[in-house]
Formats: sequence, structure tokens, C-alpha cells
Amino acid sequence: MTRPYPPPLLSSPTVGPFDLAAPDRLRVARTLGLTALPAAVADGLNHAIGCYKATEAGSRDTTKGAVLAALGELSNNGRSFEAAVARMADDRCGVDEVTLFRLQPLARAVQAGAQGARYLLRTAAQERAVELRNHPRIDPATEAFRLFCGILRLVFDGTAAPQVDRTMRNCRLFAMEVFSAAGVERDDFVAHPERLEAYLATDVSAL
Repeated sequence: MTRPYPPPLLSSPTVGPFDLAAPDRLRVARTLGLTALPAAVADGLNHAIGCYKATEAGSRDTTKGAVLAALGELSNNGRSFEAAVARMADDRCGVDEVTLFRLQPLARAVQAGAQGARYLLRTAAQERAVELRNHPRIDPATEAFRLFCGILRLVFDGTAAPQVDRTMRNCRLFAMEVFSAAGVERDDFVAHPERLEAYLATDVSAL
């Protein structure tokens, strides 16, 4: 079996412009119980759609094995430690977002020479490695879609009119209208709405 290596630095994705057409804005607004889509909401959806389209393929190098390899280099005192710290401190380091958000502040603290930061970083890396070893393999493209759905859930909960119940069904109808407007093909959700509802349940409030 090939030994896994830490993921290489990612290239920054190019987020292209996206603009919801007027008829699409009206249809999306209706799923929110609104007569028109507020400009700020439309701008937010345009940005979310553009970001998703730029990242929908996911990063092929962000695998469970690669992240564990990166964590392994942070967990010891070997020669690779300093390089591993520099990698984790970089926004393009290629690890999953949970690992990044948890370890990057510690890696930057190490670079700044903060007292005790090396110990805290190694400990956090070891703890995250334990979590990942027990975690099923993931598909980066699926995780990109999961993040997109979590963002749509936030938009729905914060924008829908008071008379619209914040149910998963109503959120699903909103998301499907956004998918249609954005050209995101997810026909499987018509026959299996529960699958989309599972994605929409993704909690991204801490991001």
C-alpha cells in the first residue's frame, strides 16, 4: 500500500460571477414567502452559488490518509515539524475544514513564538488524528455540496417570511429552487427528498 503524504498546497479557486435571473429571483422569493427577493439576499445567494461552482469538484488530495499524514508530522518532534507548522498556518494547506479551523490558530501561534503553543498544537493534532481514524472515508466533492446546503439552510432560516414554517420540507423546496436557478443538477432528490434534507441539516453556524 502506498504511504500517504500530507496534501500539497491548494491553488486558490477562481470564483466566477453569478447573477440570478429575474424570473429565478421571483421563484426563489416565493419559496421564502416573499413577493420579491431582497437585494442583499440575492447578492448573498449569487456569491454562495459562485463559490460552490468554483469548488464543487472538491480537492482530490484532501483525503483522510493525507490529513492523517499531516497530523502525524505535527504530532512529533521530527525534522518535518517546522514544515508541517508552516503548511497548517497556510489557508491553502489542503486539510479538511474542521482540522483547519481547529489547528491553524495554534500553528500560527507557534510561528509567533507563543509560550506553550507547540505543546497545544501537538496535543490538538493527536486528538484530531484519533477522531479521523474512526471517521469513515469522505468524498471531497460531497463535502463541498454539504457546505453549500448548510449555507442555504442559514439563508432560509434567516430570510423566510414569518408565516413560513422553518420546516425541513420548506427549506428543501427553497434549496431545490436555488439548484434549478443555479444549474445544479440533483435529480435524485426528487425521488429521495430525505437525502437533501440530510444535507440541509449540516450545521455551518460556526464557520
